[in-house]
Amino acid sequence: MNTVRMDAVIRDTALNTPALVLDLENINDTYTRFVEAFPNGQVFYAVKSNANLDIMRLVVARGGGLEIASLAELDAALTAGASGAQIICSNPIKTPRFLQRMQAADVYAVVVDSPWEVEKIAQYAPGMHVYVRLAVDNTGSVLPLAGKFGVSGNEALHLFDQARDLGLVPIGLSFHVGSQCLRVNNWVNAIRACGEIWQAAEARGHQLHFLDLGGGFPAGHYHDTNIPTIEAICEASRDAIYDFIPHHAPMIVLEPGRGLVGESGRLVVSVVGKARRNGDEWLYMDAGVFNGLMETYEGFPPVVYLQADDAEDRPMRQYTLAGPSCDSCDVVARKIELPETHIGDRLVFLDAGAYTNEYAVAFNGFPVPAVVKLEREVAFA
Repeated sequence: MNTVRMDAVIRDTALNTPALVLDLENINDTYTRFVEAFPNGQVFYAVKSNANLDIMRLVVARGGGLEIASLAELDAALTAGASGAQIICSNPIKTPRFLQRMQAADVYAVVVDSPWEVEKIAQYAPGMHVYVRLAVDNTGSVLPLAGKFGVSGNEALHLFDQARDLGLVPIGLSFHVGSQCLRVNNWVNAIRACGEIWQAAEARGHQLHFLDLGGGFPAGHYHDTNIPTIEAICEASRDAIYDFIPHHAPMIVLEPGRGLVGESGRLVVSVVGKARRNGDEWLYMDAGVFNGLMETYEGFPPVVYLQADDAEDRPMRQYTLAGPSCDSCDVVARKIELPETHIGDRLVFLDAGAYTNEYAVAFNGFPVPAVVKLEREVAFA
C-alpha cells in the first residue's frame, strides 16, 4: 500500500473537511493481489461497501463482477458497465420488483435461505439460478453476521429440492464468516461444511458448480500484522477446497468489500471543539457516528493519527472523540492516545475506504464527507 503517497496528498492539499480521500490505484493493486492469490477464483465486489461508480467501473474493467443487494445497486452496476453475467445478488431478502428487474438484466444468480424466498423467486423470476446461504461460525470477526441469515445443512438440502421442484436451477452454496474476520480457520471450517452438503446434494441428483466464499476479508494488515492477509486466507481456502469440495472444476466466487477497498481510504476530519468532563478530555470533530464513522459504533476500533508537522514534538494525551451532532450516542472512541490536539487541528482515520459514506447521513444538518479521488496512475486493464 502506498501510504506515503496518500499521506502526502492529505498533508499538502487544502481539503475541506470532512473529506474521504480514495486512492483508486490502491484498489487496483489490491484487486491484483486477490486474483494472484486465488487464480481460479472470480472476484464479485460487494457493492454495499462503497458504491462509488469509479470503483465499480474499475472492477468491471478488470474482468471482475459485482455483488448487489438492491434495485439501486443493480442500476448502478449496469451503469458501471457490468453485464448480467457479471452480477450476483447475495441478499437473502429481495422484493418482487427487484427480482423481475434482475431476471430482465440476466443476472447470473441469486441467493436463498428460506422456503418463502424460494417461492417468491419462482413466482417473480422463474427459472433463475439460485445458491443457498449456509449458516457458519462467525467467531473471531469484529462484526459477527450470524443469526439473521443462513440455514443448516439439512435445511440447505431441502431448499435445493424445493428450488428444483419449482423450476429454479440450484447451482451451489455460499456463506459469510463475519465482517473483518480475523480467523483464517473460519473459511476452512465453512468450506468443510459446504463439502459435506455438496456431496449429499449430489447424491440427491443435484449438479452443483458454484461455491461462494463470501466476504469478511479484513483490511489493515499493513499497520497491524495480527490481521490475516489476503494471501493467507486464499491459500488456506484453496487447500480446503481441494480437500473437501468434489473436483468438478467449480466456479469459486469471492465477495471482497472491505478487503478490496478498505485500505484505499482516509477520512480527514477537523477538531471543532474541546471540553473537559469528569476529568476526561473530549475532542469534538466535524464527522462522527452519523456522518462517516458509524462503524466505530458497531465495535470497529478506529485507527487515527494527528496530521500536524509538529505532531512528534507534542506531549501525548488521552481523549474521548465525539462527533458534532446533538445526540449523546455520537461518541466515536474513548481513551484514545494522541499528541496534544487543539481546535482547528486535523485528524486522519485509516482504513476508511469501506462503509464510511455508505452509512453516512446528514443528521442534524452536518455534511456527509466529500469524496476526493486521487488521480489514476495506472491503466485498469
